[in-house]
Amino acid sequence: MNRIRLNRRALLVSVVAGSAAVLFGLPISRATGGGVARVNAFVRFETDGLITLINPAIEMGQGSSTALAQVLADALDADWRGIRVLPAPYDDAYGNPHFALRLVTADSAATRAFWPVLRAAGAQARAVLVWNAMQRWNCAAAQVSTESGQLLHADGRRLAYADLASHATLPGLLDSLPSLAPAPSRLVGRALPRLDLADKLAGRAIYGVDARSAGALVAVLLAPERIGATLVDAGADAARAVPGVEHVLALPGESAPLAVLARDTWSALRGRQALRARWTAPAEPYDSERALARFAEVARNGAADAYIVRQTGGASAAPAVDARHLQSLVMSRHVTHAALEPINAQATPAWLNQGAELLSSTQAPSLDMRRAAQTAKRPPPVFSVQSTLVGGAFGRRVDNDAAGAAAWLALKLKEPVQVLRFVGDDIAHGQVRSIAAQHLEATLDERGRIATWLHRTVGSATTARMFPERFAKEGFDQTLVDGQEHGYDIPQQRIESIHRPLPVACGFLRGVGAGFNLFAIETLVDEAAALAAQEPLAYRLAMLTDPRARRVLSALGELPAPPPGRAAGHAFMSLRGSHIALRASVGRDGGGRPHIERLHFVVDAGRIVNPTLARCQIEGAALMGWSMAWSEALDFVDGRPVQATLADYAPLRLPDLPPIECRFIDPTQGEPRGVGEIALPLVAPAVANAWARLSGQRWRTLPLARA
Repeated sequence: MNRIRLNRRALLVSVVAGSAAVLFGLPISRATGGGVARVNAFVRFETDGLITLINPAIEMGQGSSTALAQVLADALDADWRGIRVLPAPYDDAYGNPHFALRLVTADSAATRAFWPVLRAAGAQARAVLVWNAMQRWNCAAAQVSTESGQLLHADGRRLAYADLASHATLPGLLDSLPSLAPAPSRLVGRALPRLDLADKLAGRAIYGVDARSAGALVAVLLAPERIGATLVDAGADAARAVPGVEHVLALPGESAPLAVLARDTWSALRGRQALRARWTAPAEPYDSERALARFAEVARNGAADAYIVRQTGGASAAPAVDARHLQSLVMSRHVTHAALEPINAQATPAWLNQGAELLSSTQAPSLDMRRAAQTAKRPPPVFSVQSTLVGGAFGRRVDNDAAGAAAWLALKLKEPVQVLRFVGDDIAHGQVRSIAAQHLEATLDERGRIATWLHRTVGSATTARMFPERFAKEGFDQTLVDGQEHGYDIPQQRIESIHRPLPVACGFLRGVGAGFNLFAIETLVDEAAALAAQEPLAYRLAMLTDPRARRVLSALGELPAPPPGRAAGHAFMSLRGSHIALRASVGRDGGGRPHIERLHFVVDAGRIVNPTLARCQIEGAALMGWSMAWSEALDFVDGRPVQATLADYAPLRLPDLPPIECRFIDPTQGEPRGVGEIALPLVAPAVANAWARLSGQRWRTLPLARA
């Protein structure tokens, strides 16, 4: 974007080399009461001189409210001290280009998707300020420049944005705005402090659980005791006798939960505890280990309905007689987010009780609207959704099932209802990452390089549950495929994805399919290097042609060798437009189990907007990845969850978490790429590969502690 030209009524921003476009930008309009000037959908000039930036992405702990504000303020050439950030309202103007302009924040796409949009929005606001300075000084655009919130005349005169923005005007035709070169980048790339931190530390931050309206009913849900069971009798008399309990209702649908409603949370919880519900027994109670064994059989033998993710080098040429052959069967169990902020949504009836206004901790207002419409059997436009701050759980709040329950209950009772699903509820009866079985085969040529590759993943596709029509049309779920499409140059490859439905609700979890696919790939590649008697880092580099991929992996070779009694394991992946490599240094603890001495990441994620935020994302995903890799598992026996509380589920605690180092390659070049998920999938294979080098034991199952 060497020169920026703005048309009469709007700004058209090309995204992804013209494959999609976002139309935004409105003429400046002043509210009759407050005098606020709106330049476009993302920038407001306030009467107090501050500039408000509208954050189009959901803030769920990843720092979008700071990083995206940096992008916008940088293009505006604003003084960071004069910036205020507000979350976007429900409006198509804030749709995510990565999700066909739906209001969704996921897939590590916030910064990379909104980068061009916000750069252009900031440039438009800067042009408005320059035009106003031109009118005041009666000069040409060439005589005006900007610098960190100041307008500078060539003769030395200065005017602060704050002094001009509060009463800025707009020409009758936006074509009158000057065509400006981009402002020098002063804010992108700096480790600026988080804008949301002060409110969080002071307790002023408002999450969905804090946003309950005065007098609203609180609903807690009682799920069927076994997956697939249906209600016979609510046994609600005892619950209704609990002081404060006002209603006990069965939500619509098969195997739907009961809702206990009260005027306060404690009464609702006590009422739920008093329920004596009876349920039918499901015909085939879900057993996750038996299901995993069935998946393993399909993975070994293949299936006619397999989706071919990649096919290269011909059908299935037989390997040479003397070819060395490897195969593995890799199994991974259910894991879940265990979100500490309860899954939540409040619905307030609107449109004469034909629709509702929803308020929730959600990643996807568009999908909350869809959930509400489906459950309440009303058209989507009669629902509106406003998101709040989100208390973590990257992926779990994409499909916010509380939104549907809240909408149905509010419309039935004709008053506001907030639905809460606490961490224990969500562990036992919420959404989980699918179990998966993977069959892999590889043959090595005379040089020891991998010549043929077969990778078959069997799992349960989340999109088949959420969007069955789309899944039927496309035949695959990208989130199940993620991680399978490795970057290694192997002459003959066949990669397959096979969906098999499960009675448990499989949802999105940070890293999605890459969380188990990469474990299978990188452990087999490491085993191939050992069979070929080659150094594992050099072995991977010999199969990579992408220069960005080679750089991150080569950088690991610059690290010193581990000391005696320690071993290094490696893993590499390309995902969300980024390339990332990890070396795990592993020893033994006092009990002879693996102990991670250090995780060292090298990352090429394009331009890094805020180095501190990016590093925190790598560290947080890595720690989450190690906890899932080592100990986390959610099992079902006879249709019942074995782990029903946070204590049962037992994620790793602070003393068990390793130190982490992270180096970014060329962080000032190109456009931003995805960061939030990419570290999680690498930890399991890197640690497993180090352990194999240290002990001779090859792990094939997740979590590793069960191997």
